Formats: sequence, structure tokens, C-alpha cells
Amino acid sequence: MIDGKVCNAVVGNKSSQVCYICGASPKEINHIDVIKKRQVDYSTFAFGLSTLHAWIRFFECILHVAYRMDFKKWQARGKDRDLLKQRKKEIQERFRNGLGLLVERPKPGGSGTSNDWNTARRFFSNPELSSTITGVDKDLIKRFAVVLQVISSDRDIKADSFNQYALETAKLFIQKYPWFYLPASVHKVLIHGSQIIKSALLPIGQLSEEAQEARNKDIKRYREHHTRKSSRKNTMTDLINNLLISSDPLISSIRKSHKKQKTPLWNEALHLLKDSSEGGDEEESADNEENINDESTSDEDSDTE
Repeated sequence: MIDGKVCNAVVGNKSSQVCYICGASPKEINHIDVIKKRQVDYSTFAFGLSTLHAWIRFFECILHVAYRMDFKKWQARGKDRDLLKQRKKEIQERFRNGLGLLVERPKPGGSGTSNDWNTARRFFSNPELSSTITGVDKDLIKRFAVVLQVISSDRDIKADSFNQYALETAKLFIQKYPWFYLPASVHKVLIHGSQIIKSALLPIGQLSEEAQEARNKDIKRYREHHTRKSSRKNTMTDLINNLLISSDPLISSIRKSHKKQKTPLWNEALHLLKDSSEGGDEEESADNEENINDESTSDEDSDTE
């Protein structure tokens, strides 16, 4: 998969706030009944759901709602900007004290913010504590977490059941916070997610852009230590050759696998998966609540983002 910026560039979408699938603008995006009747571009389904970046986009959606709780407007203007800055500072301090997380802090060198997959995972693993920190509805945070767990799993998804659950989640968001326009990236998953899942040849979680992101560190290492620096052409040629060699199926199959153990899925997520009734899931779902609480206190390092 590719992320939203690349999708917008490929289809020629001029604004990232406009859905590149149905063309809905921010002011139209909260009218779900109208949106469902719009003509969609089926060719864009091949871009997938960007399941890795979806965690960050959903997390930032909750943050932006929390920042605006004092004045309840989508755009902060005039005195509202001061209220936003003050509440943002308070919430960042709560995250630091409650979860030990640095939220939305700029990284050195201008390479984005501290919001990454690991931060979002920690946030959604404990909806009750996250709701206390942000002031956002706990049920909404939990439903967001269930949607993210389902699309990130490598199992087949019940598309119709997922569609119903996602639509109910979108309606809950609009009911609770009608003054905040649903972000295009969140809208894509909740409104068009089931259609994209049906069009995918493999389970959507197996098509994650995680592998692409993980190669960034390989590209830096290969370029520094295994390429000629005599010209830009030679550098790029050696870099591509190293990537081709290391991604060869035979060579990569020889390498030892260090796959991390997956976080157990919640019961709500298991019900949206086709293989949730097979052996083993009953035992897994029984320990979900205890495991997910233990997960929220762990501080594992992640090289994904």
C-alpha cells in the first residue's frame, strides 16, 4: 500500500482534505447519507487502506477533537487559537504523566512529529485512560481501536459486518462532535473501507505498507556502506541492486525470522473476522482484556515508523 500523500499525488487530488475516492469536501463529509450515494472512483481501491498510517491518522483525529473541546469549532481563529494552545499543552502534559508519551512534539531536523505507530498503539490499548486524558468519548475511542485492529489483522474480514460497524462508528463520531469534520483518512476507512476490503485479493492486513516503511533504514545503510559515490547514477544503481538482492524470495527465505508476537485482538474485533469461530480464538479472546491492559503499560520499541 501507499500512504495518503502518494494517493493524492497519483490521482491529481489538489487537497488532502478532500477524499480522493468520492471527492467529498470537509463541509460535505459529515453527511453520511449523501456521501453514500456519491459516485466513487473504483480504480482508487487498488491503493488499499494504508493500515499502518491509519493508526496515526485516527489517533491525531482524536487529538484534534480534544484540543477544540473548549470552543467546539473545526477551525481555531482569534481568541480560539489561545484556547487551543493552552488545552494542547495541558493534554500533552497529561500524556506525559499518564502514559509516559511525548505527543505531537516536533522531531529534530524537521522530520515530522513524535506521533508514530507505537504511540497510537499505546493510546488505543487503554480507551478508558485515553478518554480521561483527552476528554473524548470512551466508546468512540474503543470503536476506533476495534476498526484499526480488524484492518491490521492478517485474516479475512467479514466485509458486510465491518461496513455496518464502521458506519455506526462514523455516525457516533458525528453525533458526539458534529462541529468537527471527519478527516479524509478516517472517512476513507469508515465509509469506503468495506468496498476496498472486498476488492483486495488478499486480506487487507497482509497488504500493509509496513514492509515499505521498514526498508527506509535499509536504504540509508546500503547507500552509506554499499554504493559507489563516484556519481549519482552509480549510487542509485548500486542502491537498487542491493534492494533487489535483499528482497529476492530465495535469499529472504534463508534469513531467520524475528517476527514479534502479535497483540491479542479484542472480542469485538474477532466478531468481524471470518475465522473468529475457528479453534483457538475462544482462548485468545478470553484473555484479551487482561493482555490489553498489560500491553498499555509496556514500552516496547518499534522500528516500524
